[in-house]
Amino acid sequence: MLSKEEIQAIKKKFNSREPVCEQMISLFSLLSNKIRFRILCLLLEGDFCVTDIVDIIQIGKISNVSQQLKLLTMAGIIDNRRDKKQIFYRLKNEKIRDLVAFIQKNYLDMKNI
Repeated sequence: MLSKEEIQAIKKKFNSREPVCEQMISLFSLLSNKIRFRILCLLLEGDFCVTDIVDIIQIGKISNVSQQLKLLTMAGIIDNRRDKKQIFYRLKNEKIRDLVAFIQKNYLDMKNI
């Protein structure tokens, strides 16, 4: 059984993590969309333009995928570069890359979850 002092120390530590908790909730909210998650999984492979993303993930129209790319860009998860008339998207954040790779490696091959 924990003492009152130990409980208070845990409470202080727990409450100090509130901003991180809010960031994680926002991140998992972004990842919970199928199109966005598939885009992030694809971007583990390299840089892609929107038409290639739509062709590969086979979900949604260009306008819908573009909207999801905009959300991911605004969140700071991906960025883009222009090459003549095309815009190529890539993962920007290494921690997100690691998280998506971890999920992909450990959970996407599971038959029953």
